[in-house]
Amino acid sequence: MVLKKHNIPDLKKKPYGGAWCIEDFEQNNHLFNIIDEHSHSLADFESDLFLEEYSKWFPSTHKISGLGTFDGKTVSQGTTESFDKWYQVTNHRRLRLLRGEYFYHQIAAREVYKSFKWIEDGPIEKDDVVIVSCPFADTGNIPDDFEKIMNSCEKQQVPVLVDMAYINLAKGLSIDLSYQCIKVVTTSLSKVFPVPHYRIGIRFTKGIDDDLMIAYQQNQYVNKFSCGLGYYMMDKFGADHTFEKYRQKQIELCEKLSVEPSACVLFGIDRNGKYNEYSRGGNTNRLCFRKQFTKN
Repeated sequence: MVLKKHNIPDLKKKPYGGAWCIEDFEQNNHLFNIIDEHSHSLADFESDLFLEEYSKWFPSTHKISGLGTFDGKTVSQGTTESFDKWYQVTNHRRLRLLRGEYFYHQIAAREVYKSFKWIEDGPIEKDDVVIVSCPFADTGNIPDDFEKIMNSCEKQQVPVLVDMAYINLAKGLSIDLSYQCIKVVTTSLSKVFPVPHYRIGIRFTKGIDDDLMIAYQQNQYVNKFSCGLGYYMMDKFGADHTFEKYRQKQIELCEKLSVEPSACVLFGIDRNGKYNEYSRGGNTNRLCFRKQFTKN
């Protein structure tokens, strides 16, 4: 094992550290109204209705091709449940990540997988497994060389999980998910709305006929309460609501700090080494504006 520990420092206490949802008053207020209005009946919400709505909602403001190539979808406790189940069935392979990737996967590299190597440090090989966030956790943009990486995985028949946790903090992205090597795509509402502790997510699978999450779904052993919350939040707010509401503030902060606006409205990206204390291991430094957006 080359990687002894994840290389991302704890930046949550810094002014631009971490990456959380925006505590938006309008969204929070609607969340409380949903709970007041529906109360315990949310626990009986039909999860298939949630899955149908989410499948249409999250790609609606992007150009995402290839979703039709996935033949399964299940409720996921945020994206994390999808990650954990993926680790279980691929931990015999060598894990490949891009530098600056989500710290949770870096911990999995240490604790779960038999071996690890950064994608930048060598070609994809047949016994590898790839996890990549798109938008990328380190920049909020489509990862550099995303198509090149997917083509390498396709050639080597290497399975891929695509983490789209940040997708609805952005708008107008073009992403191709049609590669046969992409076996799992997962996303959640934890970053786009102030609902992270309700664990509201979805998983799409390709060629996976039976696993624990499919068993949960078939037997409705899922968090129906959170499915209901998610459904009514999506019914009220469009997939680009957070992006449109905070985009101008993001641009103004980026101009003030002399950084580049990320495709994800939550971030500014430093490419000139001005804010190296916010380095997450990649070639750029990521600044999160959540605290600035929620200041009175």
